[in-house]
Amino acid sequence: MKSRLAAGLMLGCLAAAAGCSSSTTSTASPATTAASPATSAASPAASGTSQSFQVSTENGEVTLSLNGQLPPGWPADFPVPPGAKVAGSGSLAGTSSAALVAGYTTSQSPSDAFTFYRDNSKLTTSGATSVGVGSHFVGGMKVTAPDTGSVTVITHSGATYIVVVLTKTSSSSSASPTGS
Repeated sequence: MKSRLAAGLMLGCLAAAAGCSSSTTSTASPATTAASPATSAASPAASGTSQSFQVSTENGEVTLSLNGQLPPGWPADFPVPPGAKVAGSGSLAGTSSAALVAGYTTSQSPSDAFTFYRDNSKLTTSGATSVGVGSHFVGGMKVTAPDTGSVTVITHSGATYIVVVLTKTSSSSSASPTGS
């Protein structure tokens, strides 16, 4: 019942977002996630500043900065789909506990990236929910082992983004720039 309610809510949000093509906010998440631009419309390379957007995740509201760098202390062994690239790091709003936030882009479809995490034998996940197809796909799940946090897969500005929030990390070696 709870899953149907969440799926219905997400479908309603996606339908509303699809009807507002001139809007700068796109809806994208299992918990009514909105991805919205937070900084300049200029290209990060051209302006020297990074772009960012906000995403609602299982852990709360995340601001993801598209700076191309993982946060310090990111576990190098956290699974990433083949060919995924680091998009940036972020922060989790309204929390007093430490959290690491990383974002990746992938050329995979959003549903394939979601399936990569849902079915990954290196992670223990729960509460996986998704709705939509193609550029209207949204999916997310809690991660309970070896780290705790969440994974959210969205489409933003025509690209597939994977937003990972880790609230308690296992002791891992230092981060690597891309996953394998």
